[in-house]
Amino acid sequence: MSRKEPIYQTILNALITELNSSHFKKNDPFYSESDLRQKYQVSSTTVVRVLNTLADQGFIHRIQGKGSFVSKFNRGTAVKITDTHTYDVDAEEVAILVVNDQTPVSAVSQFDPATPTWYFERLREIKGVPFEFSQSWYLKDLLSAASVQHPRQLHSLYALIRQQAHLDLARQPFEQNYAVTMVPNQRVADYLHVSATTMVVKVERWVLQAGAPLEYTLSYLLPNYFGLHLTSESQPVMASDIR
Repeated sequence: MSRKEPIYQTILNALITELNSSHFKKNDPFYSESDLRQKYQVSSTTVVRVLNTLADQGFIHRIQGKGSFVSKFNRGTAVKITDTHTYDVDAEEVAILVVNDQTPVSAVSQFDPATPTWYFERLREIKGVPFEFSQSWYLKDLLSAASVQHPRQLHSLYALIRQQAHLDLARQPFEQNYAVTMVPNQRVADYLHVSATTMVVKVERWVLQAGAPLEYTLSYLLPNYFGLHLTSESQPVMASDIR
């Protein structure tokens, strides 16, 4: 262990690793000040600083007279999320239903309303059966007007943007939210061939560059076509490594 790293930081990292593992469950009692002094052979000042930092960051909550308790997990842990599919992705087809540069951007898109954008509506299908309807706004500079004149001939907007703007949106920072909700309106229900009371998975995606939006997509996905696989990576720090 490098001696350039302060012992306070080394202990903090080790405890965060424990909290992100299966060692603790939510609301479990956490180490006391005495436990940590003995575990790491450090002063009370160092231990108190570590516990206060963990509390400030939301990993634990401290109750005077009772001690510290675990509150949150997997903060600061690298998590890999991948889609899972219950269908053959090679059989998937995408139809672009609408493309224009007039549709106002969504209020939650993070685009400035004055920023020129392209608007797309797409329908994903498997063997002619629709399962996802999406609305997307892209920074207008990413695509030329000529390239979107024949939307039915477009297959991958990301591939087209790579070709024209020399930018791989798949490698840009992004944020993505998921929620279960009802179909938003009858038009979307008709596209998905379901009733207006059908539950769907709502997916929102923001693709950013230097904090500015490049893409905002809002999708409604039938739940039987939706799946996620999550894995995390955590490198434990052993108490014996702390000097």
